[in-house]
Amino acid sequence: MRIHAAINERTVRRTFKERKPGSRGLTVIDRDLPQFGLTVAKNGTKTFFVRVLRPVGAPMTVLGTADEITAAEAREKALAAIAAAKAERETGPLFADFADEFMRRQAQRWKPSTRENNRLMVRNYLLPFFGAMRVAEIARADVRRWFDAMSGTPGNANRTLPVLSVMMRQAELWELRPQGSNPCRDMRRYKTVPRERFLSLDELKRLGFVLDHADDRQAAAAIRLLLFTGAGSSEITGLRWDWIHGARAMLPDSKTGPKAVQLPPPARAVLNGLPRQGRFVFPNRKGDGPMADLGLRWHKLRDLAGLDGVRIHDCRHTFASHAVMSGLDLYTVGRLLGHADTASTERYAHLADEHVRKAAGRISGIVNDAMTGSGKEAGHDR
Repeated sequence: MRIHAAINERTVRRTFKERKPGSRGLTVIDRDLPQFGLTVAKNGTKTFFVRVLRPVGAPMTVLGTADEITAAEAREKALAAIAAAKAERETGPLFADFADEFMRRQAQRWKPSTRENNRLMVRNYLLPFFGAMRVAEIARADVRRWFDAMSGTPGNANRTLPVLSVMMRQAELWELRPQGSNPCRDMRRYKTVPRERFLSLDELKRLGFVLDHADDRQAAAAIRLLLFTGAGSSEITGLRWDWIHGARAMLPDSKTGPKAVQLPPPARAVLNGLPRQGRFVFPNRKGDGPMADLGLRWHKLRDLAGLDGVRIHDCRHTFASHAVMSGLDLYTVGRLLGHADTASTERYAHLADEHVRKAAGRISGIVNDAMTGSGKEAGHDR
């Protein structure tokens, strides 16, 4: 139910017993300032609010309850909010306000991991620099200054720039910036040297010995699965028993969507040796969720194996690298890793080239021996 009255201390003290509020209570609209109002809940709680037209954000702002502020104070806050909204409509919202609305409306379309990563990048890298700037006024020079200031962490800068670009494009769609004004367009990223570290056969032997004798049997099993499948660490730690079907684990979600992880005999042997306690193959210590500290536990295992500086992600590189060096083509390796496109697998191309060079050397040696009579002629035809 809605009524109109002058909102003052006298109105606030009223019990409104003569009214019969509906399930949503009673709403009192101020006669002189229609954007300003007071809600009266069925339990008697009175809350001041103001409704304003804003480019982004919710139209209604709660100002406080009658127990927290007076009617006069609430009116002052309402007037300030109305003035701020008018200025915002004329000059556009601040980046901080836009970022809140962007995350609220767009995050529901992202996977949980993407949502969390984007949230951290906005909070840690974008808001400190752009937060107090108007979205419409962010220019290419501003983006360049921010990107230059991030030179100490080029990887973070390269990952955050696309997020800012998507936000600026969304600002255009919401008519907060002129069309085609994205200040991030065609900006060059930092050149970074990819860390393609994989374990040699000797290192794998040392690691195998440590895993065989590790006290942390759960972490040891998880590391073995990483090496045997090439899956990501979060895919293994989040693995559920009901996703395992024979020689495959069917993951309902990954970076590239649903994914099948192949489980060769060594991987199945690891799984068969694990206790089934709850939904997760690798439960946390409470048993109510997946393992969340494999990275820390990996550090202890790698140090025992003398693998200083080797990241847990390098287990995936190890699987892929040895697959390529064994002669497996890049397309198949990409399928095993779950890459969405061949560009992600191209990082291993140099290993494939080395394999081809060695093969060419072996073949040319056979041919040369046959031609010169220095070897076992045509021995491969016998």
